[in-house]
Amino acid sequence: MDTSSVSAATSGDASRSRLARIGVVAICFLIVLLDGLDTTSIAFVAPALAREWGLPPAAFTPAFVATSVGAVVGYLACGPLASRWGQRTVGGLSVALFGLGTLLSAWSPDVPVLAALRFVAAVGLGGALPVAVSVAAGATPARYKETAAMLVAAGLSAGAVIGGMAGVPLMRQYGWHSVFMIGGILPLVLLPFFLKVLPGRDLATRTSRPAQGGSVAALFDRRWRLRTWLLWLFAFLIFLDAYALTFWIPTLLAEFGFGPAQAPAATAAFGLGGLLGSLAMMALVAKLGVKRLLAITTLIAIASILVVNQAALAPGQVLAVIGGMGAGLITGCVGQSALAVSYYPPEIRTTGVGWAAASGRIGSIVGPALGGLMLALNWSPRDIVLTAVVPAAAALAVLAALAWVDRRPDAGPAPVQATSIT
Repeated sequence: MDTSSVSAATSGDASRSRLARIGVVAICFLIVLLDGLDTTSIAFVAPALAREWGLPPAAFTPAFVATSVGAVVGYLACGPLASRWGQRTVGGLSVALFGLGTLLSAWSPDVPVLAALRFVAAVGLGGALPVAVSVAAGATPARYKETAAMLVAAGLSAGAVIGGMAGVPLMRQYGWHSVFMIGGILPLVLLPFFLKVLPGRDLATRTSRPAQGGSVAALFDRRWRLRTWLLWLFAFLIFLDAYALTFWIPTLLAEFGFGPAQAPAATAAFGLGGLLGSLAMMALVAKLGVKRLLAITTLIAIASILVVNQAALAPGQVLAVIGGMGAGLITGCVGQSALAVSYYPPEIRTTGVGWAAASGRIGSIVGPALGGLMLALNWSPRDIVLTAVVPAAAALAVLAALAWVDRRPDAGPAPVQATSIT
């Protein structure tokens, strides 16, 4: 074979390899997009359900909390289970679980059944995201792994936007059942494609063996012990704010001149702000770094919360400021996954991403529960929103602490390894 033939063959292999990597990231993004759609669907369905079932909005707090508790279970379990059974098995089961759980939610007769089904679906939602983020980062060259992680995690925002935009016409035309039906069917349709890009048990076993099976103890190695604690705290605080507002803002909008049928518009605005913020972060991360960008977006969230609380705004302006909240807080949820990807090596990456997200989801349990409590105590919507400044300010302080730890020589270097799926 002459040199030109060899060169052409090499170029063709490289092109196919790039296409394969793009395909892996694209499928993982779509899975997380549907994850985001199904996670937030309960937020904009709840006002319609409250009206139909004759219940106060606070009565849906168990369904909100069950969604976050189930996700925590999924996040905590996915890393060790992926090390034992392989990412294909755990990722596939997770998608099947959240698809079926969401689909069955369409036939919920009351809040307890709805909460139970949301818990089942959320276990799958929690298991799917760390696997998708880890696989996408592993399929990408090392210098792009943080960008890939943010792109896939941004699917949560994209799903919230699509759900919010589609929720109004769906519920108007077909009722609230249609939101859960669409949200349950689409993941099941995508499942065979997701299974095709997931590595099997053999690869998972080989990569996890050096880290004692992807155990949580490996996250507390000397090199990243302090980073693990601070990452978990940041995720807790930013998820607390993001999910409290995601779940309760649609219900609180009455004070700002919105009717129940317009509740999905707030979810869409919040998610669209998060999506735009995440896209901006992906474009700037190589230049500014993850932590600096997260500090900027957290400040944007604080400013937006203060504006919506203090200023007299028209409904369109309220939606714009809600978008600013999403740009600050949802970008933080995306960014904590990128931090986990940057800190942990491939063999414990799924566990690292999963446990950081689990810490965040604990915050997402506390946030909606506190919002429901304040609503039940007859706090005004503006006062409830204002309390979100406190966790955001604390998250900003944690980012400063993380930057300090990264500069300490005794903290050890952050790992930069990455694997490639070809």
